[in-house]
Amino acid sequence: DEASAEAAVRAVQAAYRVMLDGEYAEAEMRFRRIIDENPKDHEALAGLAVCTAEDGGRFLTAEKLAQQSVRLAPKSAAGYIALGYIHLRGSRLEEGYRYLMKAKHLAPRDPRLSAGFALYDRERPPVIADLSRLHPVNRALGGIRTGLRSPAQRAMGLACLAVSVYMASTLSG
Repeated sequence: DEASAEAAVRAVQAAYRVMLDGEYAEAEMRFRRIIDENPKDHEALAGLAVCTAEDGGRFLTAEKLAQQSVRLAPKSAAGYIALGYIHLRGSRLEEGYRYLMKAKHLAPRDPRLSAGFALYDRERPPVIADLSRLHPVNRALGGIRTGLRSPAQRAMGLACLAVSVYMASTLSG
């Protein structure tokens, strides 16, 4: 039975590799086969949820699949990553970000998180709305904003900004 469990893990990993290569239809078929064999495979359900959202834009169905993954394994990051990705693809940025942060809390080194955060960074509005996202000021401020994800990092960033503004005002005045 251990050999079949190991084969199932390899099948899920292979399906994720196909999905990450952008072959959503093929990955969806693979995830469905895995789920047919084991309907409680939360990793496969999470992968199927992402494929469903990505390949057909069926966000409601995808969200239900991801929620089922979370119900089966609430301590696993897989379902939360899928929920985050689905919400981001559906333009619900704050909800998507919250799910990604929940996943990051559960599995900080999960490589799927980087794809989710990259999507979040691409989808959210620029720091200065009146400038193009590609404007050098927005790119610089966006990089700083990306680096300040935790409350402690934000507090340190604000303190540095306050000191910079104070120094600039004393030097110019």
